Amino acid sequence: MAKADQTLHEIKEEVRELRVLYKELVDRLIPVDKPTVVEKRAIKERDEVATERELMGALGVRHRD
Repeated sequence: MAKADQTLHEIKEEVRELRVLYKELVDRLIPVDKPTVVEKRAIKERDEVATERELMGALGVRHRD
């Protein structure tokens, strides 16, 4: 049973090492930029809901009353 415990411990250590290596790889490939002031404001502000008329106007479709 001690051999199985030792093997399990070694596997856990290797998995930890792989996780660290994977995290470092991802950090290099996909850098995380800090949000700009505009992005922070957009995240915090409440979203506005467009009306059907506004959507159709943006698409260039005249709204029928």
